[in-house]
Amino acid sequence: MIKDKIMAQKVVNCTIIGDGMVGKTSLALAFVNKQPPGEAYVATVFDNYAGTVSVHGEQYTVGIFDSPGQHDYEDVRAFSYRDSEVIIACYSVNDTDSLQNVKDVWIQEAKSHVKRKKPLLLLGCQTDIREKGGRQSGQDYVTQDEGVALAKEIGAEAYIECSSLTMEGVTEVFQSVVTLALKNRKKKSRILNRLLRR
Repeated sequence: MIKDKIMAQKVVNCTIIGDGMVGKTSLALAFVNKQPPGEAYVATVFDNYAGTVSVHGEQYTVGIFDSPGQHDYEDVRAFSYRDSEVIIACYSVNDTDSLQNVKDVWIQEAKSHVKRKKPLLLLGCQTDIREKGGRQSGQDYVTQDEGVALAKEIGAEAYIECSSLTMEGVTEVFQSVVTLALKNRKKKSRILNRLLRR
């Protein structure tokens, strides 16, 4: 019984939300397989993944709900919001519209389904494209400063950029997910203890 409880404490569930083609599934696959995913894009209806990450010398399993980026799948995503401790809102640094949609669509939807505030991580994906292209290409990329500004605006507790292709930042994303979940558990436990003392 105690062993089961300890094991449960070593599992953190998160939901990845954002527009289609911003790199959500690639991120999950890169984390789980510890290598860059293949090139082929397949639209996700709903997939679950699980990978492990080390935080402060402890191993944690991170369960990932990879949600569809199409707006008409809100009912499917509603379940994952409820069962997640952390929400990862993704955009592509290659697509300014996907950044705007985090604010206008995805955060609004998540708030409407989450009764208690859950930690939110804002994630800029596909940084390898921005680094390859630069501003000279005429492409309007999202800068790191713009990402940081949106993170503040939407109340995200962390902001990270990553590339599933180069693997840069992928491990840090899920270490951050675990850290945010543990911090939130501690806060909830303190509130509970305060209430029980009354």
